[in-house]
Amino acid sequence: MNRSTSIEAYNKRIKKILITEEEIQNAVKEAAKKIDAIYDGTPILLISILKGAFVFMADVCKNVTVPTEIAFMTAKSYFDDVVSSGNVEITMDIKQNLENYHVVIIEDIVDTGRTLSEIVKILKNRNPRSFHVITLLDKPSRRTVDFSADISLFTIPDYFVIGYGLDCGEYYRNLPYIAEYNQDAE
Repeated sequence: MNRSTSIEAYNKRIKKILITEEEIQNAVKEAAKKIDAIYDGTPILLISILKGAFVFMADVCKNVTVPTEIAFMTAKSYFDDVVSSGNVEITMDIKQNLENYHVVIIEDIVDTGRTLSEIVKILKNRNPRSFHVITLLDKPSRRTVDFSADISLFTIPDYFVIGYGLDCGEYYRNLPYIAEYNQDAE
């Protein structure tokens, strides 16, 4: 997709809605209740892995009632390739000393699990007071490492998905739902 793509071509690439906006918002509220129950008034640090998790992070943050700080990280493992190298480089790190925090990672999707598994190792080595991982989407059929989130809102089949922060070529992050991307659309 290029910058001169027509709205018709853009819309043709949305194959079908898999998870509606209402289903997402209901699941986010339930996840926030679980976080509140786990931490029971104890302050937390929500860490979003950019860019895909920013919409999910915003909604979780709006729905938790425990005192909350936020932070953002970016990491890459693709290095000019379409397949993950398995090596993770933190390209934007958090500033907080994690020894003072109960950490909750907010992730958009766990696919192979490689990148998130490495990020978790890096952050756990910083000795947070406690640590949980919450993912919006889990795609276990693609897992190549032994990793699972503490809370997964939705399990999906092996589709390339867009919306609610997830993109294809930086487009579609603004969709309020999760959709299957139509790779065959012209």
